[in-house]
Amino acid sequence: MTVPENPSKALEAQLAHRPDVQDLVDRNIMKDPKVAPAIQQHRDELEKRKIEDALRHKIDHRPTAEALVEQNILKDTKVAPALQRNQVELERSLLQDALEHKIQERPDTSELIEKGILTEDEVPK
Repeated sequence: MTVPENPSKALEAQLAHRPDVQDLVDRNIMKDPKVAPAIQQHRDELEKRKIEDALRHKIDHRPTAEALVEQNILKDTKVAPALQRNQVELERSLLQDALEHKIQERPDTSELIEKGILTEDEVPK
């Protein structure tokens, strides 16, 4: 580390660029100097307890797995988590195949007219 030729000027330059007290307080680097340290400590402890109580309340009132299954948030499956993605992909593939099969077997417009499901003026041109 080198020492500048004029340390007082270097120190003045650094002091000119330092943040003000309120900025340090806003960024939680420094405690508010207007409030007694004992009160600040008590306030911080109360805030921690408030957060702990809120988290404990949320944990105590979280929904059960059954409720999450009913809301379609969780899947009701007996498959290992590592295989669940493959199971979902397989189910999707089976559904896609079934839909493609049904689309291929659907009747054309002439059959629908013969069965009385469509009329001639309802047929798209």
